Amino acid sequence: MNNQTVLQKNTARTLLTYSCVLLFSFSLLAISGCGKFLDLPPRDKFPQETLFSDEQGFMDALTGVYLGMDKANNGPTQGLYTEDLTVGMLSVMGYNYTNATTSTAKNGFYANTSRYNYTDGIVKTEIEGIWSGMYNNIANLNNLLIHIEGKRGVFSRDNYNRLKGEALALRALFHFDLARLFGQSPVTGANQKSIPYITKFNIQPTAFVTLNVALDSCISDLQKAKSLLAQTDTSAIKKGSYDLFSSYTQNHMNYWATQALLARAYQYKGDFVNAKANAAAVIASGKFPLVKENLANSGKITRDRLFSQELVFSVYSTTLTTINTGLFDLQTGALQLAATNKNALYTGNTGSVNDYRLLSWFDNNTAGLNVPSKLFQDKGLPYVLQNIMPILRISEMYYIAAESSGMEGNIGTGLSFLNKVRTSRGLSELMLTTITDEATLSNEIMKEYKKEFIQEGQTFFYYKRLNKDLAAVTGTTVIVPQGAYVFPVPDKEVEYNH
Repeated sequence: MNNQTVLQKNTARTLLTYSCVLLFSFSLLAISGCGKFLDLPPRDKFPQETLFSDEQGFMDALTGVYLGMDKANNGPTQGLYTEDLTVGMLSVMGYNYTNATTSTAKNGFYANTSRYNYTDGIVKTEIEGIWSGMYNNIANLNNLLIHIEGKRGVFSRDNYNRLKGEALALRALFHFDLARLFGQSPVTGANQKSIPYITKFNIQPTAFVTLNVALDSCISDLQKAKSLLAQTDTSAIKKGSYDLFSSYTQNHMNYWATQALLARAYQYKGDFVNAKANAAAVIASGKFPLVKENLANSGKITRDRLFSQELVFSVYSTTLTTINTGLFDLQTGALQLAATNKNALYTGNTGSVNDYRLLSWFDNNTAGLNVPSKLFQDKGLPYVLQNIMPILRISEMYYIAAESSGMEGNIGTGLSFLNKVRTSRGLSELMLTTITDEATLSNEIMKEYKKEFIQEGQTFFYYKRLNKDLAAVTGTTVIVPQGAYVFPVPDKEVEYNH
């Protein structure tokens, strides 16, 4: 019996005894002025037949899952996708911060994380929290998906397809990231057991599947989600609408986010034909234009540091200010990128001092510390640009298309995709015009991942997908232990899942 089985068995017992299920128990903060769909009033504890008897109940259940992406699980961090899998744990493991090994932040949690010390008690607890948090979200999605069958009649407009499609896409997202964390690198362990892929809400244990099977299951869920979401309104990414749930769809696993995640999943599997096709489709939609000028100019009092128009999917969170204060406070500079490393990254070789990312994503305090400030919440920003953590952005689609083109032998096409992002960041296209081989193109793409996804956690996954030597590509001085790419499965899961 595994952890997920225990969770489901307890839920089943609750259903039998009280005819009630706790789908989510998050307190939502009322925000004056404009509202986002996560500002919907909660219905924490309802009998299932009441919760899933109408459209609003399904909306509340799905909203609970989105809130679960921002929820900490028993460890020292503030949130799942708002710290662990983005700005915190994974960014430290990708060596986005040069002082992490000596940092006292979170009682030494990040110092041990930077050494890939998965046996440390605090790190171990956090990894267990990631596992349980992700599978808790998956359980709630499976419960929703069971109850939505045969209920099309309770939904208005296109909301049946929207709810079911988003639920399937989220289930794929959580499993995909679990497979990327707990599975082997696809280069070396595609046929090794990775995680359980759970699609039912019951008390039966679910066997572990290989990484390839997990990826195929993710892709299957995403294809189903894409078909459903294609029947919804894909004409625009809404910033406001006639109801809260249909608003701010960049904070939903919308149609384009589902296609972007398909591109990422296909790339991870090594299917570059389908990766490129899906990435190119998101680019061609024109919904997420690359910035044309330095919209995050460091000289502006209030600036859009995230290039928000480029975000395909982001998580809405009211904890980001607290996270930033704890990790990147300008007075203490808890986590930093040393000036020499920062300059080498952004200005060295094919880089430039004019790179918008260099100008926009770092602040210096009075002690001269280079504090990463990409996620700072500037006062005066429009409401829709506040409290958001990037999960999928359009620049990644260009990188996927560039890499896929290179793998096909179309170096010129790959270079064209790469240069579109570089020129939008203030770099001259003339810097990269003579690349004629895949290895050199791949190296330039890696440089871009390092620059573009600082504080977003994706560099670690990039290195793992290609099975890079972590010490060589990150520059870390710690001894990287064997198995650093693979999170250990929690002890209880090993004990219960025979």
